[in-house]
Amino acid sequence: IGLYLIIPCIYFDAMHIDNSALRQTFALPIVIYIFRTLEASSGNAPHGATKSLGMYMTYYIFPGEIIFDPKTSLPMKATRKDITRNFTRLLRAIIANSLLFSFMSHFDYTPFGRESRHYLHPKHLGNCFFVALYFQQCLEFIDALTSVMSNTISGIKTARMMDSPVLKSESIADFWSRRWNYLIHCVLKRGVYKPIRKYKSVTFASLAVFLASGLIHEFLNYSVQVHNRMEVPTDSIYKPSHIRLGSNLAFFVWAFAVSSIERALGSFSSMGISPPRAVPFFVVMTSLPFAFWFVEPYFQGRFFWENEGAVFTIMRMD
Repeated sequence: IGLYLIIPCIYFDAMHIDNSALRQTFALPIVIYIFRTLEASSGNAPHGATKSLGMYMTYYIFPGEIIFDPKTSLPMKATRKDITRNFTRLLRAIIANSLLFSFMSHFDYTPFGRESRHYLHPKHLGNCFFVALYFQQCLEFIDALTSVMSNTISGIKTARMMDSPVLKSESIADFWSRRWNYLIHCVLKRGVYKPIRKYKSVTFASLAVFLASGLIHEFLNYSVQVHNRMEVPTDSIYKPSHIRLGSNLAFFVWAFAVSSIERALGSFSSMGISPPRAVPFFVVMTSLPFAFWFVEPYFQGRFFWENEGAVFTIMRMD
């Protein structure tokens, strides 16, 4: 694990990679490998993955959550319907991302201006909402692309990683456990939650998961946004040197707090909120005011601007 933590910085220096979007693309698989190493060392790898050395190697390096048949413990095969559905998702993600990126680029990724940072100010909440939607769509694109590649190249069926968490979550647990980055949820559950749950309470194990998530995001922020970054022009308000590590960890500690409150009091969907379509709004609002704790390093690292080449984006020419 220690080797995994230094590989990105060594690689970025050797290849002279400064673009934060390219750095993020390389570093994300490292995160999966770290947690899969933890789950292997604790004996919590999926049973199907341990059937043979070849199967485990496939599972370990695979860019998705393999679905194993509960009866045979073998990877389930992707059907033609699965491939078609994922290809359709990919096309939709490309179109949605192009429209969203073009819109946000026009406003420098703060559609409601940069003036207000009051937690409950409507403009601040509006900016945080669009940035949350931005990250949702980025991960949806990655999910759809890796699913299509996995289905067509290997024929293996994978679980969906993103399922409209910002717009459809019925509870905080639903947001974090089933809809937002399901792949990371699975490796965190097997690599962190289960080993600790053997000896500690549910609350303690849950805290460890959120702390692990916060720390791994701090690792990403340092290696991607901070380490040996070239300084930007002096007239830019966003500079990598302005990044202060720790904000992502604070965000996930907050997420743990609201998750614990929900576990104690019950979810929004169980409170009879009417209309039911309003439930996702209340779910997102538990963390939306504090979302800038998470996204501030991405602004200072100029990630949004350096990611504009990922999909077709209509940009404003000054």
